[in-house]
Amino acid sequence: MKNTFYLLILVTLFFSCVQPKEKKDHRVTLTDTKQTNFQKIEKERLKKRKKIEAQEGADSLKLDRVLSNALEIAMQNIDKVKFNKKYEVTLDSSYNVKVEINLGDYFTPSFSHLIIRRYSPGNIYMDIYAKNGHHFEKVLVHEEWEMTYVGDTIRDINGDGLKDFVVNWYGSTGCCLKAFSNVYLLRADQKTFSKNFQFINPSFSPKEQVIRGVCYGHPGETEMYKYKWKGEAIDTLEYITYEKNKKGNNTGMIIVSKKRFHNDKNKVFRRLKSVPKEYKRIEGYDWFTGTGYKQ
Repeated sequence: MKNTFYLLILVTLFFSCVQPKEKKDHRVTLTDTKQTNFQKIEKERLKKRKKIEAQEGADSLKLDRVLSNALEIAMQNIDKVKFNKKYEVTLDSSYNVKVEINLGDYFTPSFSHLIIRRYSPGNIYMDIYAKNGHHFEKVLVHEEWEMTYVGDTIRDINGDGLKDFVVNWYGSTGCCLKAFSNVYLLRADQKTFSKNFQFINPSFSPKEQVIRGVCYGHPGETEMYKYKWKGEAIDTLEYITYEKNKKGNNTGMIIVSKKRFHNDKNKVFRRLKSVPKEYKRIEGYDWFTGTGYKQ
């Protein structure tokens, strides 16, 4: 009887040792399989990404060659007071790139500038050079997505008497009014340009050296802003919006602040009975009021 008892104990101990080991080995096999699948997926992803990057790199080199050829044409005409040329280049029979070359005193009579625009199927590239003796010095580069590009203009934006370069575009995503302008100010040397200033829904007033505009937001629910140029910097003068009560309804008053009204540290420093006349002339004022834009 004792022998039978001891035999049962030994059998029990044997299975208690063997079973967990088998489970452990099974879990390791599953983990290894998951890791193998993940590595395979990641390898394919990296392979595709590498292919895309290689194609982007090849396209970039092709566009660089287009720019170099345009520069060669400009160099052949560098002694002319004005030179304009438009043409198309076919890249490997895959797509065409439109090229515009413009040389002249577009920004100031003191110096000539060369503007080269390349219109590819995806993007528009703008390169500006200052004429310096018998060579061109690059002073500005801007790239814009073809889907958003509206146009570019040359005009005095900050009221210093010098013409600036402005790229206008319209946002492709989002619910609300989103007309943007990227501004490059011509510096006092009349050759080079400032950094890029981006404004949303702006109305420029060079005489006042002021920018007014409508912020991003739903019609009748957003603010207007007023900025002032300070050399190559911007001062925020004020934000203005409709006052709302606790229920979210308009009180009939206008409130003015130094910061946007979603800011927790915002401080109202003026309450007005109506919108100042200076704002009623700007582009997008009807969006601010919500007139004609029922949701």
